[in-house]
Amino acid sequence: GQFLPLPEGARPVAEPASGYRVQRAGETGYVVIGGFVQATFVVTAKGVVVIDAPTALAEKLPAAIRSVTDKPVTHVVLTHDHFDHIGAVGAFKGAKLIAHKATAELLKIFPDPKRPQPDILITRDKQSLTLGGMRFDFLYPGANHEHGNLLVHVPGNRLVVMTDLVMPGWVPYRAWGNADHIPGILKAHDAILALDFDTYVGGHVYRTGNRQDVIDSRAYWLDLWNWTGEEVGRTPFDTSVAEAGNVWAVQKVWFDRVAEKVTARLIEKWGKRLGGADTFTRDTVIAVIVSAFTDSPNIPKGALID
Repeated sequence: GQFLPLPEGARPVAEPASGYRVQRAGETGYVVIGGFVQATFVVTAKGVVVIDAPTALAEKLPAAIRSVTDKPVTHVVLTHDHFDHIGAVGAFKGAKLIAHKATAELLKIFPDPKRPQPDILITRDKQSLTLGGMRFDFLYPGANHEHGNLLVHVPGNRLVVMTDLVMPGWVPYRAWGNADHIPGILKAHDAILALDFDTYVGGHVYRTGNRQDVIDSRAYWLDLWNWTGEEVGRTPFDTSVAEAGNVWAVQKVWFDRVAEKVTARLIEKWGKRLGGADTFTRDTVIAVIVSAFTDSPNIPKGALID
């Protein structure tokens, strides 16, 4: 075919007639997986805490919760402001909404009734809330996929949720979904790996992840960043490709040449280990080139040795 076959860890999983699966995550945690989309909920002594309300699960997520408990949904965590992950929050009328202060600020720019303002703000880089007698830790390692994108840790269930960051069994989506801050993605990986967990939920793909999935994702990030830097350093600009002064055309050709070399290296190493290595990688390499010049991160050299 046109594309590489999916590795075993990236392949779809059969779904029941309901169109979704409910997977346990610890004693009181649950992950709802429908197609390529995931959400999480935790049953507490006083109710249910939902983490994200994806539009693709607008009917399936409430049904999944009802299949487990008749307790009400008391809180919904909005991991970040993106519509595809929180646009169905209206299904949980009366629940208190929790989000980082940066998410609240983004939601104010273009007010959307389907994405209302949060009731409870996370204002510190690490903040814990006790909800229904259970502890939830909210960590913010800085801008990554999006400003305000939270890492949620439920230590009682050895569960972590960080949406749109690690895609278990897959390479990242195109430039991590137009990430706000690509160097921050490395910091977010490190923040996840500093925690004690069994289950990682990333909001997408056909399965949940574990520590090894996060380690693999971090290693892929390092290869992508380092190899892009190497090719940038040894690929010259060619001003002969366009008329004098057409800087964008020269850069376009240069971007494509760098991306072609890096993509080939990444496919050779990761093509049989992670799904999608031959799809959006060129675009992601180009995003990394721009990030290296504009974000210009002071990444310690030790962090770049996998």
